[in-house]
Amino acid sequence: MKRSTFALLALTLVCAAADAAAVDDAALTFECAHVRAPRMSAVSAVTGIDNFSHAYAAREMYLHQALRLCRNPAVAVVHFVPDSTVTVSPLDSIAAR
Repeated sequence: MKRSTFALLALTLVCAAADAAAVDDAALTFECAHVRAPRMSAVSAVTGIDNFSHAYAAREMYLHQALRLCRNPAVAVVHFVPDSTVTVSPLDSIAAR
């Protein structure tokens, strides 16, 4: 009985460590071999959405898009990266130099 409890605890810790290593604050990553919904904290970190209901809706949207993209046999991994902010100086300041 004690051995099975220890084995279950070890398996739980290994799975938690593997899941924690897959969290990336810069993108949401889906592996097509086994598509899983990302954690809500990862969705909030990447999208910047603090509202739980909106983050849940965004997670479902990304999950469905990943499932659709994974239907293509050439796709192995799907990354959703947020848009970067690009700043451009006005043309007037460039012409004045």
